[in-house]
Amino acid sequence: MTNQYEWTLEAYENQGNLWLKWTTDAPFRAQQGQLHVYSGNDFPSNPQDETKAWKWDTDKNNPWDTGQRWGTGWHCAWIAEKPSNGPYTYVVKIITDSAMGPDVAKE
Repeated sequence: MTNQYEWTLEAYENQGNLWLKWTTDAPFRAQQGQLHVYSGNDFPSNPQDETKAWKWDTDKNNPWDTGQRWGTGWHCAWIAEKPSNGPYTYVVKIITDSAMGPDVAKE
């Protein structure tokens, strides 16, 4: 029997900025896990490219004020190495929308 674990990434507006909150029920962490906010209007093929802001997922600042002004259309992701010391892959991808905060376009 294989155990299944869940990783979640939530985006929301707080004091005009984009904030990210992440959780997992896994008893281990993602290999070299990182959180990214991308500058483009899509997810890049290499998850470490086109980054506007990022941080390690081990940082104690959870939730995280990304420093970016809130807006709909931000592409955000939790990424990790697959395999160890290998290329990064997406663990969770989200795009901000009006259900998460005010319906204003990102700048």
